[in-house]
Amino acid sequence: MDRLAGKVALITGAAGGLGRVAAELFAAEGARVVIADLSDGRDVVDAIAGAGGEATYVATDVGDDDSVAIAVQRTVDTFGGLHVLYNNAGISPPADDGPENTGDDTWRRVLDINVMGVARCCRHGIPAMLGSGGAASSTWPRSSPTSARRLRRSPIRRRRAPCSR
Repeated sequence: MDRLAGKVALITGAAGGLGRVAAELFAAEGARVVIADLSDGRDVVDAIAGAGGEATYVATDVGDDDSVAIAVQRTVDTFGGLHVLYNNAGISPPADDGPENTGDDTWRRVLDINVMGVARCCRHGIPAMLGSGGAASSTWPRSSPTSARRLRRSPIRRRRAPCSR
């Protein structure tokens, strides 16, 4: 299948879990993929290459604006553009023990990565995507059942073309 042939996707948090699954799926659909993660993503690159795809790994901390800017620039330098930004990176630290028991420092860290990390990626990624002639950005509401219910009712969701089946 080649639904993403000729496209370049930057996926944060792609060294494992759902990010890795997305990276392998995007590559199987023909995208060239950037694995952007704090954790070593070279094994994901190897798996994608072993399946006939093309990928690279960029050590990226979405909590650091310079790190995100470097990841986007390396994406463009390596593959000639950016078409898909998949904001998957996020944390759920052990100290996050529910709203009534979680301290301010933990809240700040979670919000910095899970919310501001998306903002940083969009700040740097959107101009690169627009400069590449088109764009798609995906951000999944990680932990809010209310957000998931809103997404199911959203007119945006109903207008989206299915990505995989």
